[in-house]
Amino acid sequence: MSIIDDMVNGITKEVNKVQERGQEMFQSFNLSSQIRDLERKRSTKLVELGRLIVDKYHNKKEVSEEKIQESVNEVVGYEDQINILKSELDSLKTADQAAPASQRAEAKSGFKPTPGYDCPRCHAPASRDKKFCPACGETLGGSDGPVDVEADAEPESRDVDPTEN
Repeated sequence: MSIIDDMVNGITKEVNKVQERGQEMFQSFNLSSQIRDLERKRSTKLVELGRLIVDKYHNKKEVSEEKIQESVNEVVGYEDQINILKSELDSLKTADQAAPASQRAEAKSGFKPTPGYDCPRCHAPASRDKKFCPACGETLGGSDGPVDVEADAEPESRDVDPTEN
């Protein structure tokens, strides 16, 4: 009976793998659908914002700055939500063994880009909590802020005038 037990265990493991992969694909599909929906809403809001600006500056209609700012805030909100969902989708993709080793390493290290924050040098998604960009190595500041070496060395190199008392 050990051969039959081994076969049953092997089949059970494979069925579990297929179920897990199916759940991952379903989650990925749902996240992609949410992203597309938010992108459509953002596009609609951008068109509305463009109309407001054309009405104000070209057609000389009365459009309040508050209304324009409200539309801008909605667009930014959509972009933030899109970035968060894309980050979740990326983390799902990196959990897959077919993902490149670099993506899996980033996922294991706990790297999560801050939505809406990019490296000033290469414009790759970056984290405000990290000191360096994961793509190009540019100093980002990190949580402790940049170290100013000249400011640290300044008190030691200060000249003292012996005539001052």
